[in-house]
Amino acid sequence: MGESLARIEVPDVVGMTGREAHALCRDLGLFLGYYNMDQQLPLSMVIAYQEPPSGTMAAPAAAVRIWTTLDPLPDDRRPR
Repeated sequence: MGESLARIEVPDVVGMTGREAHALCRDLGLFLGYYNMDQQLPLSMVIAYQEPPSGTMAAPAAAVRIWTTLDPLPDDRRPR
């Protein structure tokens, strides 16, 4: 078995609620990581941005970091 068989395709969670994204990532074997770990993810908020992007191949239990509609976006995603 090669290492490529153990990779998981990161789903597109932008536009989902935290609850939907958490369930999807859990079912795929990925961890949903809310960018601000000082606050608990409000599961009803809509996800505005994710890292890594959908379609990326990730190792099992890798984190998919998310930002919600009320969170400041990462510097490279802020409007200029």
